[in-house]
Amino acid sequence: MLARVVAAALLALGAALVAHAGQTPGAPSRLVVVVSDLHMGEGRRTSGEWHPFEDFRWSPEFAAFLEAVDADGGRAVDLVLNGDTFELLQSSAAACRSGADLGCSEEESLVRLDRVLAAHKPDIEALGSFAKAGSNRVVLVPGDHDAALLFPRMARRVVDALGAPQGRVAVAASGTWVSSDGRVFAEHGHQVGFSRGEQVIQDLDNRLEERYPIIDNLAAAGTGVKYALAAADGIDAVALAPRLLRALLLVTPWQQFRMELDDGEVEPPVWDIAQVRSQGAAFFVSSLPDDDPLKPAAASAAASGTLTPLLQQWTDDEIAAVCNYRAAVRRARRRYEPAVTQFAPRGPAVSECPRTPETRGGQYDYFWRSRDLLFARHLEGARRRAPASAQGLAVFVHGHTHLPDRSQTSANMISGGLLKIPMEGFSPARGALSPIVINGGAWQRTITPAQYERLRTERAISDDELLRSLQPEQLAPCYGFVRIPPYTDTPAPAVRYWREADGQWGVAGGCGR
Repeated sequence: MLARVVAAALLALGAALVAHAGQTPGAPSRLVVVVSDLHMGEGRRTSGEWHPFEDFRWSPEFAAFLEAVDADGGRAVDLVLNGDTFELLQSSAAACRSGADLGCSEEESLVRLDRVLAAHKPDIEALGSFAKAGSNRVVLVPGDHDAALLFPRMARRVVDALGAPQGRVAVAASGTWVSSDGRVFAEHGHQVGFSRGEQVIQDLDNRLEERYPIIDNLAAAGTGVKYALAAADGIDAVALAPRLLRALLLVTPWQQFRMELDDGEVEPPVWDIAQVRSQGAAFFVSSLPDDDPLKPAAASAAASGTLTPLLQQWTDDEIAAVCNYRAAVRRARRRYEPAVTQFAPRGPAVSECPRTPETRGGQYDYFWRSRDLLFARHLEGARRRAPASAQGLAVFVHGHTHLPDRSQTSANMISGGLLKIPMEGFSPARGALSPIVINGGAWQRTITPAQYERLRTERAISDDELLRSLQPEQLAPCYGFVRIPPYTDTPAPAVRYWREADGQWGVAGGCGR
């Protein structure tokens, strides 16, 4: 659906808006701040209560954040809203006549956008004030939930709503933002990797969020839906299992696992795909840990034959990605690594996929192979789209998963020795410091799966009780973003947080006290 919307909109948009709002060639670099996944939606109901679909409830915090960013950059800031600024998929507006496979028309999308702009008037005014100050600029990069911004009238409506001088606000018609020196590239992130099947997650969100307002605030793609399915009645998870497995096994937030790169001295194994395929439906069931909320439904679907044709529909690359994911889960649980607080390392570890004979042994590292391959391929396309004057892509910023990167130690071979350098994000080029791939998470209040499970245990209640009672306002006031300070040579991105501590708001390196 989204691909068709984007393709149609790109053809219509052409050069109607500034697609490239990076830095002026030859000018000193400016402060770059990248935020994503605000998901401004329906606002409040007529009763004054928040609509359950509304995830962005933080207008005062956002206005204060913009003021702080403005001061930090001396009123010379490039603020990149890196996708899903607006929630245009999840709406109580009338269903789009175009149908689920085609998405909303431009006219239908305008109706949804106008509702959002009206509901978030203070936020739009704050953004407009920011764009008017000094030489600040605001660029909106469309994401999967606001891909309709690529329609010309949608883009103009947003630009006009901010009311800033001409050239100070733009919608990125290319779907990306690139600094004019070609060193920094920002994209929402839904374009990376295996994204087929995500529509089932969105459909379930629409059905379940009225009952469980918190499910979008779990900071790992699709995790909230798994907990909600375990709690809810009246939804046939077994029938949905084939589509859910594709969405949830292939949309892997790699940040949830340990961040070391094994000193750069190991080689990736080769999974025996033929042997994996011979396992049939059992492959999918064994890919889920025993404590995964989706495993009972997957086991029932396998027993009923529902999963039997599924493996034939998957590519070898997709199967290899799941094998790498399984290996990562096994490693994290065997070493009891609650790294990055995104993954709860409990319960029995899943088994590895079978390897080819020549790559069996401890010297082989499976951990980051799929991640590095996916991003390396994607970044090669980014390099081809960079300006002709580009000095070389150094930083790729994305969002989408709602899960921020954390600092890691990068091991690099220097003159035959080993140099360990602290860095944020990661480089998909083994043994190299760049390009850096970094995810600032969501400018939202979120809760990780590990935090959610601890809370459920502490309260001694069921998933249904916790999901019904927990509201986004009860989550920690901590909002992630990527900050890239002015540079003369190499940009140095870092994940930072706008957070409240002891009654004071400010920028910090983490959400902990």
